[in-house]
Amino acid sequence: MSPSQDVPNDDAIKTMKLYTHVERIQREVKSRFGSEAIDPIALSEIDCMHYEGNDAIEDVIQAIKLNSSSKVLDVGSGFGGVARVLSAQSKCTTVAMELQSDIHNCAEDLSKRCNLSDLVKHVEGDVLNYDLSKLGDGPSTFDGLVSFLVFLHIPDKLSLLNSCANMLKAGGTLFVEDYYRRSSFTDAELKSLSTDVFCQDLPTQDEYIAALESAGFDNIQFIDKTKEWATFVKGRLAKFEGNKEKFISSHGEPTYASLHYFYKSVVTLFVGGNLGGVRIIASKKES
Repeated sequence: MSPSQDVPNDDAIKTMKLYTHVERIQREVKSRFGSEAIDPIALSEIDCMHYEGNDAIEDVIQAIKLNSSSKVLDVGSGFGGVARVLSAQSKCTTVAMELQSDIHNCAEDLSKRCNLSDLVKHVEGDVLNYDLSKLGDGPSTFDGLVSFLVFLHIPDKLSLLNSCANMLKAGGTLFVEDYYRRSSFTDAELKSLSTDVFCQDLPTQDEYIAALESAGFDNIQFIDKTKEWATFVKGRLAKFEGNKEKFISSHGEPTYASLHYFYKSVVTLFVGGNLGGVRIIASKKES
């Protein structure tokens, strides 16, 4: 496959309505915090796009056993919420890698506002095409690699996982939350995954584990999160709809309509029963 098939480019991924109207984040930050310094934990209510909030980030800290000497790579770091909470809570150094220029720039500014620029380093690029020797201290130097709901955008899982393994120390920990295929999708689901979620060729559990093993990972935990995430996305949609008037007054009808469409599409996919959610924790082989 060519890189254009394997890696979501900055323009193409904007078909996903979650990534349009990103100025809503800056508007919300200004409304809540003005121009003052920001607590990254308070900010995480706005800037984190993964499921189950800071509980999931605390699970990362425990799984990788992060501390002030730890180095973490966050692949597809979005607005930087995960990276900031990781570093604020554990004092680890986090390299936050984001493909989309506008989101990367916003994330870097938010880390400055949180006084975390010394611990959170922002890099614009994708892990498949980036010069990995220039990422942090280079290959085999990271204690942990995390990614939340990003790998689903990249069909070539083996190349992706090889790059991830390349960046980890021997024995380093991979912590990923992602989608997988529980059973065959309907034509309507395939269209929604491709158009609404920017997601193609999701692997089955067996295919995912085989790719992990081929990339040099062992001690693989494939933890099904489908039930919890289905509950989460339904609650997210209900809360969003309940806050409709306030949201529109702050961000406008088009922004509300885009996010509502996306949130509803994800609920429909989980309700269908063929889409699965997974938390993967694995170790890079020692040799």
